[in-house]
Amino acid sequence: MTVERVQEVAEALASRLRRSVAVDDHTLQLIAVSPDYDDADPARVWSVLHRRTRPEDVDYATLRTLDVPTRVAPRPELGLLARFVVPLRYRGSLFGFLWLIDRDDSLTPAEQADAGDAAEAIAALLHQRLVVRDRDRALATHLFDLLLDPSPTERAGAAAELLTHGLIEDDAHVGVLVVRHDRHSGSDGTEVRAAVHQACRPLAPGTWLSSTHRLRGTVLLAQRRPVEETLRTTAAALLDALPEARVGLGAPTQGLGAAAAAQRQASVALSVGESLGRAPGVLSFQELGPYALLGQLPADLISNDLLPLGLFNLLRLGAEHELLVTLEAFLDNAGDKQRAAQLLAVHRSTLYHRLDRIERISGLDLSDGQHRLLAHLAVKLHRLGRSGVDLPAAAPPTYRPSVLASRRAPAARAPAGPARVAPARVAPRPEQVRHDAG
Repeated sequence: MTVERVQEVAEALASRLRRSVAVDDHTLQLIAVSPDYDDADPARVWSVLHRRTRPEDVDYATLRTLDVPTRVAPRPELGLLARFVVPLRYRGSLFGFLWLIDRDDSLTPAEQADAGDAAEAIAALLHQRLVVRDRDRALATHLFDLLLDPSPTERAGAAAELLTHGLIEDDAHVGVLVVRHDRHSGSDGTEVRAAVHQACRPLAPGTWLSSTHRLRGTVLLAQRRPVEETLRTTAAALLDALPEARVGLGAPTQGLGAAAAAQRQASVALSVGESLGRAPGVLSFQELGPYALLGQLPADLISNDLLPLGLFNLLRLGAEHELLVTLEAFLDNAGDKQRAAQLLAVHRSTLYHRLDRIERISGLDLSDGQHRLLAHLAVKLHRLGRSGVDLPAAAPPTYRPSVLASRRAPAARAPAGPARVAPARVAPRPEQVRHDAG
């Protein structure tokens, strides 16, 4: 409504003076423009087409310091006729500029005074717009926090208010992303706020909300059409600004009431990516496979005192030990030994030998579905750092599980013949040591 009132004041002034009028904000972005009165020059045409005034046309550095109306000299080489400019100031703060084309310096003192009165009215309107924007921004931030609150009542109330106040215009399709900057970057969070602002700038008003807390930012998108493409475009823009950041995407959903679940999904994707050592980038909850469930478990949920002893001994070898890597490849491929051997680039007899060793150490029977389930859960939790067994990782494995990728490329076959594998040395648990010593 404020911009419409500015437009009305500009058109009324232009009609009274029979001169073309334009209004810019303090950054020379065009806010309002009157009809032409046969005095438009190339500079005005360019400004209308691009919705801004070129700083080089008007000596912007000097213009920003003006306190009183002044005349801008013509610049024929730039296609600029002479202008009369009135700075739009309210209580000393600069809000923009009012422009009138005055090619022959024919504005009378009365007309200049009329332009000054119009400028005062426009400055007051722009100040009011700023106040409303600040109020709406504070309200939107507060309601966004409530929208992610654990309480269903708070979430429902926040969703209703966001729609009632027009802060979100349509919630037919909703998506949430969470960005986290490198915790070792030394940043105080300023870069995250700036990156979120820059990434969301192309989005239409009423289609997004954001919140930032130090190194973490959350963005909600809500619009009439599906949001997945916009979600990924926004994530890519965040990574352009923060190359070392990670961005987690929640699954696209419908309705603001589902935003809290989407935000938790995005946070799980971030956590899983960090736990698996993924490089900075974008990771979607929909791409996590079993980690979508396992990644929700707290790190201290499982105690090594409660793990079966054989399984504990196997996990103590380390997530990147050849036996753990072999077991994971075997289980990821539903017990297909030929496929697992191809992915590990070993002969099948080598695979059989390793599986025998795994069964001896763990006490598991890998032909039993229940034992396979236990082993698979243990390996995946161990990779996430949630198995209760904490050992430093060894060298990178030859097989990398691909639950986060759409397809695995088959590895080259290794030369025939079993590989020589040294027996594993298994560290006993403390309670076992005490028992043996007794």
